Amino acid sequence: MNKFRSGTLLFALLLLAGPAVANVQTLVVMPFGNLSKKPGYQWVGESFPELLQDRLAWPNLNPLGREERLIAFDRIGIAYSNQLSKASLIRIGQELDSNYLILGDFTCDGQRLQASVSVLDMHRNYLGLAIQDEGTLLDLQLICSRIAWRIVNYLDPHVSVSQEVFLERFPVIPLEALENYIRGLMESDSAKQIRYFREADKGYPNFSDAIFQLGKIYYEQKDYSTSCLWLQRLTRMNKNISAASFFLGLDYLHLGNYERAIAEFQQLSQVLPLNAVYTNLGIALSYQGLNDKATKAFQLALEGDPSGIDFYFNLSYHLWKLGDFSKAAQNLKALTQRTDQDGQAYYLLYKCQQTLGRSAEAEAAYVLAKELKPEVEVWENHKRIPDLFRIQNKFDETTFRLLQMEIEQLQNNKTANLPDRQEMHGSSNRTP
Repeated sequence: MNKFRSGTLLFALLLLAGPAVANVQTLVVMPFGNLSKKPGYQWVGESFPELLQDRLAWPNLNPLGREERLIAFDRIGIAYSNQLSKASLIRIGQELDSNYLILGDFTCDGQRLQASVSVLDMHRNYLGLAIQDEGTLLDLQLICSRIAWRIVNYLDPHVSVSQEVFLERFPVIPLEALENYIRGLMESDSAKQIRYFREADKGYPNFSDAIFQLGKIYYEQKDYSTSCLWLQRLTRMNKNISAASFFLGLDYLHLGNYERAIAEFQQLSQVLPLNAVYTNLGIALSYQGLNDKATKAFQLALEGDPSGIDFYFNLSYHLWKLGDFSKAAQNLKALTQRTDQDGQAYYLLYKCQQTLGRSAEAEAAYVLAKELKPEVEVWENHKRIPDLFRIQNKFDETTFRLLQMEIEQLQNNKTANLPDRQEMHGSSNRTP
């Protein structure tokens, strides 16, 4: 199968998935309230959602992550905290459109840890399963695993895995390393974050979550070489972390190593067809001079999200660079119909119309371009246009996770619906 066509086919298959897709239940684990009132144990309250979301990643269950929770808090104007009223927590769950909200609190005296958890059904407004568990502080991860097993069995009564087998799936991280990792997540200062995550990696060698956070922080600081070093560790460890591949591809793209950027984004696009992956792949291919393949990648990104302004722009800019001014103008017109605030798009439209001999349309586009982005006049006067490709820096973990679950469900359903081999060929044991 053509590699570029596979993304479109996967999207078409998802549209046909029907009931298989509808079975996915989204849940949000909120930070646990600290009833012991000891600030030194705030990190324990933050550790519960981190540990539980990992353990609740089960077929048909989609636990949302920390970044998604932070975005929801920001949208409704509530400061991120584990000391919120039930009404505020429900607002967060509504903002995230979740099916279930996992609410909890804990007490800790430095030795004993007691946790209490409830599952709130957001659609029925029903507070269901209540769980209590306890142990020593060193048992924190074991307590989370036992709680997760009960939640999974509550939400999916058909689970056939025993508690013992379930618990074995999650290796215990040294408590000091876990604490450093959680404190790194809680910290807002990037220098302190780096120190915490480095200590976490020292305390638990090859701590993949800490390594990924370090790679991401260095990427955000535009230290692409150092980011590469950390993220490459994950690939050497054979850790299948798609977000790491995404940022590693971005590192290579910014460093001008287009061949390796293409390899990362190409491989990632074969796992799941994300629009941001396709458009970044198109950019790398365009820089490498593989123009036909770049065009196909840009088109796939646009097909996946026809409302994506950046996807329209990248395809248009690529076509303009190739000298296909007519098609570039056509796409730019479609873009400006969706937004009238894109000065770069109007400037490229001006350049296309000017080359095509459409003077009046070119002048109108140039006037708008100068109003929206005055620096285009400098570009025009100096006959020098900066690189305008719009690299997509955000890895949409939610979309990725949902697509992954939906495709797995679809594949499982297709396998389950296959006729028995004997039914297909009859009960005879004859060989063909």
